[in-house]
Amino acid sequence: MKRKYCDSKSMVMKYLYDTYMLNNVDILNFEASKDNKVTYHHIIKVEDLNLLGFPTKKTIENGIVLTRIAHSYLHLIDDYAPDIFYHLNKIILLITKERRLPTIEERNLIEIFLEAFEYRMQEYYEINPLYLKRTFVS
Repeated sequence: MKRKYCDSKSMVMKYLYDTYMLNNVDILNFEASKDNKVTYHHIIKVEDLNLLGFPTKKTIENGIVLTRIAHSYLHLIDDYAPDIFYHLNKIILLITKERRLPTIEERNLIEIFLEAFEYRMQEYYEINPLYLKRTFVS
């Protein structure tokens, strides 16, 4: 299987790509491209792993693949709206615990949380237009 826009030779990345990418779209509905390649996202943050004395290496259990733009956006949400990030992370945790793609309902819920963040930030922070270009897959 060709993993488009996944340059990693890592077996972990290949497994995560095969598990969580649908039609070249990540779970946050961002499409991978030559300018938006796939990256590894630690579900439990590296800082928290370090604090607890746990290994910080990339693992299947603590990771998911996101496109570069989705990854960056998720960290922005964490910085400006930790409550919304918390709910998005809960969905990510459920999906990764069950090692499956998100359901249509979960994708809709993810989109609602992203739109809630965008609505909240309207008067405070101009969101990069790249973060607003999402592709919904079913």
